[in-house]
Amino acid sequence: APLAEPLRWFPVDHPEMGFWQVAIQAVRVGDRTVHECSKGCHGIVDTGVSHLGAQRSHHSTLLAALSPRLSESGACEGPDLSFDLGGFVLTLSAADYTDVECQAQVGSLDLEEPDFVGVFALGAGLLRRYYAAFDWEQGRLAFARMAAESVVVV
Repeated sequence: APLAEPLRWFPVDHPEMGFWQVAIQAVRVGDRTVHECSKGCHGIVDTGVSHLGAQRSHHSTLLAALSPRLSESGACEGPDLSFDLGGFVLTLSAADYTDVECQAQVGSLDLEEPDFVGVFALGAGLLRRYYAAFDWEQGRLAFARMAAESVVVV
């Protein structure tokens, strides 16, 4: 796939858990931080998940902040959703996190605290916009924005 930028590598966070997960510094909707990740946040990159997911304790706050809506022209509008990885930000537009009826497609993850804190599932909505590379030997994963002509819109 043509990339718009070089790959940015990040260490796999808690590799002993067996997930491709990366540390998240903050989650933002538009210019508003909806999760400061002061106790740590993790994004689990999962090619088998069709939507984004947010831990149940943060799900309703995230959905309320996103609040996408149809414009008069019928286009789906809403703020960007950003995951700050520290030195690199994964940013999704409303088209990336909504369905054809302009409803936010963010599932609730039923993961109990304190075993799991600040978990987000980064599935197909993110992987249509960003190329992901996985390197288990080095314990790292990478992201790069895909070139505009290669972005898949469904």
